[in-house]
Amino acid sequence: MNNNPILIADIGGTNARFALADDSAHQFSQAQTLEAAEFENLTDAIDTYLHSHNITQLQAISLAVAGPIRNEKVVFPNSHWEVDCADLRNLYKLEHAYLLNDWEAISYSLSSLGQNDLINIGGEWNPLANADYTVGALGPGSGLGMSGLLRRDGKLIPLVTEGGHAGFSPENQLQGEILSYLHQKFDDRISRERLLSGPGIVNIHEALCEIHSTENPGLTAADIAVAGINKKDAICQETFDLFFEVLGQVAGDIALALGADEGVFIGGGICQRYPDQLADSKFRKGFENKGRHSGLMKEIPTWLITHKNPGLLGASVYAKSLTG
Repeated sequence: MNNNPILIADIGGTNARFALADDSAHQFSQAQTLEAAEFENLTDAIDTYLHSHNITQLQAISLAVAGPIRNEKVVFPNSHWEVDCADLRNLYKLEHAYLLNDWEAISYSLSSLGQNDLINIGGEWNPLANADYTVGALGPGSGLGMSGLLRRDGKLIPLVTEGGHAGFSPENQLQGEILSYLHQKFDDRISRERLLSGPGIVNIHEALCEIHSTENPGLTAADIAVAGINKKDAICQETFDLFFEVLGQVAGDIALALGADEGVFIGGGICQRYPDQLADSKFRKGFENKGRHSGLMKEIPTWLITHKNPGLLGASVYAKSLTG
């Protein structure tokens, strides 16, 4: 192992996943997950990781973070942690400390995902070649992440977006009724994230209860998913079906907006937990339903990312591209 390794991390509101970048097929090793709540600040968590692996000096630090980055700093919206790259460079005597948005890191990971890291969800399987390409990515979790990746003349160019906050556009009468309900609930414009997220599953369920004149039992997203998968509740089942259909519609929008003819990747914890339901859903129907461009959409592949740590993978790819 390099005596001065590159520390990488994927940091969310709950967990911080650390590892060391390397040149193996996996791109990193020594992965360890720490809970943010157990540490007063990020550097305490870093020190714990370094001590656990007997590391005394680093070459660089590359962090994928779930929060807005401004001037090499981030304040986590769902955690008490803050990160300042200048402080990291001074504290650990480094030349390089990098911050990436979490979906920027996922964009970088796409170039290194192999067939064992993916499940094909429609369209012909075509691994990304060592040539120019454009792909998109999205994933529902606590919110709706969205990004893209271009390869041009051997260079990787991530496209970091806030497309999850673009407006939701219904494509049938039922979706229009759901939109009307959500307008009443939130009294503002309705973004895609209002449907395509953990809270979004609850929003869809509430709307369907209202539409079907059924009492809302106040279920959590996990409860709705389990009842829908096991076909124990018709409205829960309809909720889950509609969730995947809308996800397909938005994924198709990304393909058209970015010109992502080489494919769209699906990430996020919700889809990773329910791969069979995604594959059997109306996802591809929603994806391909693009009017005059439906023929084109049938040729564009979609994949579910099954890699457990795409954020770490992307942070490694990014760091190594800059440190050589």
